[in-house]
Amino acid sequence: MTAPRQKDIVTKRRAVSRETMARISPLPPPEEVFIDWLLSVPAEDCLEAAARYQIEIIDSSAVVLHPHVRQLRTLLVAVAGDGGWRKPIANL
Repeated sequence: MTAPRQKDIVTKRRAVSRETMARISPLPPPEEVFIDWLLSVPAEDCLEAAARYQIEIIDSSAVVLHPHVRQLRTLLVAVAGDGGWRKPIANL
């Protein structure tokens, strides 16, 4: 019995379109990602600084164009205080 040749086993990788990827593995809702992130920030950390760090990560990636990512970034900007958004009432 002989072992099969490696090149016979290896197959070429097919490129997957953005539409196919979105159908197979859609991004979770931005609100859900935001809440998960918010709960993951340690209590002793500065929330504004943590949000700014996440914004830097988003801005350096290619997925910024996705609407869910843009919405998540908007939520983070509101926490970071960089968006010019002011609290309408003091307890928010």
